[in-house]
Amino acid sequence: MLNLILVSCSENRVSQCKKIISITQEIAKESQTNRKTEDIQKALQVADSFDKAATEMRDLSISDENLVKYQLGLADIYQGYAQTTRQFIFALQQKDINTVKLMQQQLQQLGQKEPKLGNQMNSYCQSK
Repeated sequence: MLNLILVSCSENRVSQCKKIISITQEIAKESQTNRKTEDIQKALQVADSFDKAATEMRDLSISDENLVKYQLGLADIYQGYAQTTRQFIFALQQKDINTVKLMQQQLQQLGQKEPKLGNQMNSYCQSK
């Protein structure tokens, strides 16, 4: 009986990992495709996609405590990407160079947090 419970928990974690990974892969693909765009409308669409990914991530039903931390961390990062991208574009349109530079730094910081968090989550998801 105990083995059944352990297997059940393990499968549950695996399926929860897959839900999170599915969203991360989807937004990563879109982000990568449009990373170097100079089209403001396209950049705003990517910001909208990050908002959507953040909402989808938060809405996932995750019961594993550790995965909830990764889930919410990724949602916060995606929300940050969306907000910072919009602020960057606005500053660019206003020719506010100081804010543009600040937003670039914030985007870089988010860009460093995301893979670190993703790697931690992948390690957790692959452990038994």
